[in-house]
Amino acid sequence: MYNEELKTRFIRDYTGSLNTANVATTIFNAFEKYEQEWNADLCTKSAEELQPAVDEVVGLRTKSKWMTLIILKEYVKWCMAMQVPGACDGMTKIEAVGLGKVRHQMVSGPLHLQKYLDSIFDPEEEETIDNLYRCYFWMAFGGIDEEDTILIKTEDVDLENMEIRYKSVSVPIYRDALPAFRNAITLNSFLYKHPKYSKLIRRERIPGDTIMRGIKATTKTFTMRTTLSKRNIKAIEEGKTDLQLSFYRVRMSGLFYRTYEIERAGGTVDFSDAALRLMDGKTYSLSGREKIEHKQRRIERDYFEDYQRWKLAFSM
Repeated sequence: MYNEELKTRFIRDYTGSLNTANVATTIFNAFEKYEQEWNADLCTKSAEELQPAVDEVVGLRTKSKWMTLIILKEYVKWCMAMQVPGACDGMTKIEAVGLGKVRHQMVSGPLHLQKYLDSIFDPEEEETIDNLYRCYFWMAFGGIDEEDTILIKTEDVDLENMEIRYKSVSVPIYRDALPAFRNAITLNSFLYKHPKYSKLIRRERIPGDTIMRGIKATTKTFTMRTTLSKRNIKAIEEGKTDLQLSFYRVRMSGLFYRTYEIERAGGTVDFSDAALRLMDGKTYSLSGREKIEHKQRRIERDYFEDYQRWKLAFSM
């Protein structure tokens, strides 16, 4: 390992996980031959000089390419913060294919999601049906299955403890989501904006105890999905946002955000529950000696790879 003392200090500061430390060591060992040729640490090189080396090293480790890039970028940022002589931002400018798509189809956290919702929906205080659309996305971010969003009842939502309890589980309600959920729970009617009239009309919501009750008919996930897709496309055309979000993408964003919070607090990155949840109720055609456990592990690895790419896209 080139400049071993410096890199060892970084690994010690960067992670308390033995597995991550081993991965970082492997990455730095793979980079050693390039640093020897340069007679310089990778943290001192420009993006142009680094790119061929990164392409080769990442190519050798395709199963963990996103983690490789994250560790390299974090190392260089750490070197700059430690004022290592000659350290520059070359590695931070290395871009991986596909990250732009992640940035346009996912969000980095609750604040990012709220910014998107504010760009395409009426403010919560206007008390329009847009409050329900906001709740739909907030439930996605919290981890609720799409088909369950229309089943959530007022009694399931605990604003004081900021959680939704259903099916013997609880999912978080984020602070920015509170106004929309409060309206969805307490309002008996919504203000209706008719495109031909400037005057607002207040319309009663249909009877029931679910929070996603509208003013015309029982809410259906297909109708919700179609309506929001049209709203998103219109917002993009009007230049209000450049994001293309869906329930699934927002749900994945929420899963990765909570995983990152756990990892940042020193916890273990574990997608086993997410994999089991994805597999629940599905039948898989397995070949040869393949077992269902193998399928689960593949799904976990896919989640992990997507998680690493998400972190890289949002500079986590």
